[in-house]
Amino acid sequence: MIDCVILCGGKSSRMGTPKESLRFANQTLAQYQYNKLSYFFDKVFFCAKKPIESFETILDCTKELFAPIFGLKSTLETRKKDTFILAIDTPFLAYDSLEALINAYQKSHKSTFAKNTKIHPLIGIYAYETLDKINQQISQNDYKLMRLLNLIPTDFIAIPEEQTRNLNTPQDYQEILKEL
Repeated sequence: MIDCVILCGGKSSRMGTPKESLRFANQTLAQYQYNKLSYFFDKVFFCAKKPIESFETILDCTKELFAPIFGLKSTLETRKKDTFILAIDTPFLAYDSLEALINAYQKSHKSTFAKNTKIHPLIGIYAYETLDKINQQISQNDYKLMRLLNLIPTDFIAIPEEQTRNLNTPQDYQEILKEL
């Protein structure tokens, strides 16, 4: 089984507070994501700029720059294996979709991502071999994940739109709290 790493090394500038600390379903979002994903994965880690209390954390390779590509670099360098990646602010991914992503990956051994009306590069499996392309991109000061996906072998799996919703702003958060 592959490991899961939850990326939470962003500034949370639109949210105004660290997303991992948000209250969600009577716990922090970090605890919610960890509990949910631990049911499905043998090992679940966080990747962040600083340690997340009570959780095993992979430290992001840069403190100055904020882009998910740095969390991917740190994750793949640390784990040295293909890894399932999920952004902290995407709490609605269902187990059947996780299973579909992993099954597709196991058939092709290509990096495999969620797709609906758009591609979701922070919901899926990155092959360890992607690290070379990540390092090349970073050396060129190019931090765009969509460009990275164009450079690597990929598969895409249809995932329902509602499962890819994320918490970007206080308004998103309040709307979702009302639904819970």
